[in-house]
Amino acid sequence: MPSVLGLMEQREARARQDLESWTEVLEQAQAEVDAARERVERARVGREELVSVLAGEGPVNTPVPVPSGGEMAAAVGSSGPGAGRGERPPVWRSGVGEEVLSGLYREVFAAVVAASRPVNGVELTRAVGREAEIKNEVEKIRHRAYVLEKRGWLVRAEDGRFMPVPGAVGRGVSPASAERLRPGAGTV
Repeated sequence: MPSVLGLMEQREARARQDLESWTEVLEQAQAEVDAARERVERARVGREELVSVLAGEGPVNTPVPVPSGGEMAAAVGSSGPGAGRGERPPVWRSGVGEEVLSGLYREVFAAVVAASRPVNGVELTRAVGREAEIKNEVEKIRHRAYVLEKRGWLVRAEDGRFMPVPGAVGRGVSPASAERLRPGAGTV
């Protein structure tokens, strides 16, 4: 008759093998999830870039359809406060204030305006209340800043830091209003 201790050792060995097997399956599944998440992010950024390019080629004020959720992204020159999540900011021109910016674009612009010096992507990410330790979050914010730069709202210094275009900080825009919009105020 086998000993109780021997039976328990066999049971532990089988459990350890099961654990190792499931751990391997879990690691493979996590790798697949990470790869799928990366593909989704690349597709989203690609779609946004395509919408941006198409918006630049069309006539002013022509809406460009965005596939996700049937929202409409306003093309260059939209003038009202944007509610659409995928809406691109209009090209800045004299007399246009931050009220025409929507969502994260407005938060990023407000954070840059509120900063007392040029800021980089990590600082902007913290300023809008996102986790700067997550590379993807930093890239999302940096992408918004690049779009604002292309549209004339921000300028990028040679070292990659962003600052507002002097004329853009005017009507409806002040460091005080920017401070109000920043969830992580004081972290820049």
